[in-house]
Amino acid sequence: MKKQNKKATKIMIIILLLIVLGFIAYVFVNSRHQNQNKFVNIDNSATSTKNVNFDPLNFTYTLEDEKVTLVNGISTTDVVPGSAEKLETSVFDKPAVGDLNGDKKNDSALLLVQDSGGTGLFYYLVAVVSDVGVVKNTNSIFIGDRIDPVAVSIENEKIKLSYVDRNVGDPMTADPTVKTTKMFEVKNNVLAEVK
Repeated sequence: MKKQNKKATKIMIIILLLIVLGFIAYVFVNSRHQNQNKFVNIDNSATSTKNVNFDPLNFTYTLEDEKVTLVNGISTTDVVPGSAEKLETSVFDKPAVGDLNGDKKNDSALLLVQDSGGTGLFYYLVAVVSDVGVVKNTNSIFIGDRIDPVAVSIENEKIKLSYVDRNVGDPMTADPTVKTTKMFEVKNNVLAEVK
């Protein structure tokens, strides 16, 4: 009778240990899953958040080595601290959405325009890519001054940018007349033109 009680006690202890270990594994897996789905707004550093559901209109980009934080697609800063002259950065049209790195997750491409109140309107192409659950901002590429943008789209893991530019040698006062289409891709978090 004592042998049967000892055997039953051992079985109960083993069952309890399995239940406790199963509960601990469930809590661990569930907390990891919840942390991966949290929304955290991010800056433009190469590693920022574990969320892929970011908002490219509320994001920090780097243009000409300067960080620009958009709020609802616009950033306004002093050209010189305390001055009346402002530098406005905004999104042309709307962000293009699609897969740029083959992971079947949405990435974004945007054409940003900077206006300091002078005659120039400077256009930059940027991309934001999800990479193994981390949202990464790429470098920016200067596209031109006072061009006439048409569209930005993502097709076959590449960014297609269409705009109207001037002929080489035309003065900046001339109207853009040359239809231009360029393709760009992101490799190892670097945005580059496809030649």
